[in-house]
Amino acid sequence: MRKCPRCGHELKENENFCSHCGLDLRQGYSNKKPNNKAMTYLLYVIIFFSFITIPLLYSRVLNQMVNREPVQQETKIELPDVVDSEATALIDSYETLADFQNQFTNVDDIVEDIENYEKTLSQKNGTWEKEYQIQIADNYNIYYDLTYRLAINDDFSVEIQRSYDRAHTYNDETVVFVKNHATTFDELFFTEEQQQIIQTYTGNQTTTTQLMNDFKERKDEFEQKKKTLGHYGMGNYDGQSSFVVYRQDQTYYSKLTYTHTPQDYIS
Repeated sequence: MRKCPRCGHELKENENFCSHCGLDLRQGYSNKKPNNKAMTYLLYVIIFFSFITIPLLYSRVLNQMVNREPVQQETKIELPDVVDSEATALIDSYETLADFQNQFTNVDDIVEDIENYEKTLSQKNGTWEKEYQIQIADNYNIYYDLTYRLAINDDFSVEIQRSYDRAHTYNDETVVFVKNHATTFDELFFTEEQQQIIQTYTGNQTTTTQLMNDFKERKDEFEQKKKTLGHYGMGNYDGQSSFVVYRQDQTYYSKLTYTHTPQDYIS
């Protein structure tokens, strides 16, 4: 009695098909189990190379994704007119004039006005460092905060902060002058040449002169307190303008701040 090589069912000698599993017996059969060593070896080889090649391919693809430069959206849109309602949130912010100009089709005049304003700043003492903060609200009002810094020398610097908005609800300019490395009371004050530079950026006004003159009357107080003078120092104030002295290590520096509302908006 022979047996089916697939399922082991007992077969009759003249059967061409297994009555249990249906195996075709006409091609001959063998009771020996097939040798699977070659297949097992091949399977181990495939698994081994998979552990090596798959991580390498993944790493290569990931590296290409990380190093791929972002695609810039170059489509400009038109900036709508200011809506007659209060702003409730900011919808965008820009730190360069180029980014702001590249976003909208109708802001070239705004950028040109800012650049024309910058041309009015004196260039004879050096190059200004510029810092922009241009924010757009959900009512399409634009808030401009423009800062310009100029170190005329190691002892004297100027900073101009211009703040205004597109809807013309406010317009402020603050000019700050700093005198560094003073060791005596008299050195806290600006030289005649420095005062001429101050007048260049503040115009003909008496506020800054009055503040410094008032402070000169406090020499005795300064001499008494200078060894323990703190970060906030002493100062005379006129509205938002001030003349304040600070201590820095073994020296002192004075800061003259002049705040006013310009007659004209930049744009």
